[in-house]
Amino acid sequence: MSVNLRHINESYVNALARSYNVLDNSNSYIKALNAVLSNTDLTGYSKYELHSLINEILTKSYKGEAILKAKLVEMFITKKVTSAFEIKVNNSRVDFCKVNGDTVSYEIKSGIDNLNKLAKQINDYEKVFEYNYIVVDEIHHQSAQKLIPEHYGIYVFTKNKLIEDRRALVNQNLDPVIQLSLFTKREFLQSFKIFSTHTEVIKEQFGSSGINEHFKIMLKKRYQKKWKFLKNNFSNILPIDYQYFFHHNIEPAVIYGH
Repeated sequence: MSVNLRHINESYVNALARSYNVLDNSNSYIKALNAVLSNTDLTGYSKYELHSLINEILTKSYKGEAILKAKLVEMFITKKVTSAFEIKVNNSRVDFCKVNGDTVSYEIKSGIDNLNKLAKQINDYEKVFEYNYIVVDEIHHQSAQKLIPEHYGIYVFTKNKLIEDRRALVNQNLDPVIQLSLFTKREFLQSFKIFSTHTEVIKEQFGSSGINEHFKIMLKKRYQKKWKFLKNNFSNILPIDYQYFFHHNIEPAVIYGH
């Protein structure tokens, strides 16, 4: 494939990102690409080549959260951790987290996001995770610094790289009641081996530190299989599609058609 990707209209790239669905057919991809790449003959492109071309355009020209998520995946895919996307915490949903000896959250604010919800999200995540980061496009760097507590870490996305600007410090604001609310009924029973779901009973028996340890074990068990699938198939998955394959665990060849 040899396609000139210089001087692509940003609004067309954003429209391509919004319309892209990993399960679409080749005709849909060609139609979407024709809007971005004028005067480019895509006849004869295989489905995988179309996927790859869309991926190349988005990774080079798109400023949305999918790109920053891909960078986080690539940062941790070879590490001895379990990671996950989109975990609901209160009324927020953290973009990415990893679990090993510690729990670490990563809230993304891409170049096409705003910071309107950041204060509330910070308040939610620091009740649950031991370490917390924001991952921001460089345009948000200064503004975000004014909104986050001192114990929050910062990664800045600049020149297509994630740079750690500030290391996160241990969070002292964990709330065991909020942590317990994230267990399913089955996970709760498996973790604590008792039938009472009354938080005061659990707190009295296990204490805040015990609940936090069980919370870490639960998250690792919940997401370990999905993360392992992504690790095992990583070399065959395009960056824009990491989150899809994490959630669905379908062989890449089935989706890409090669």
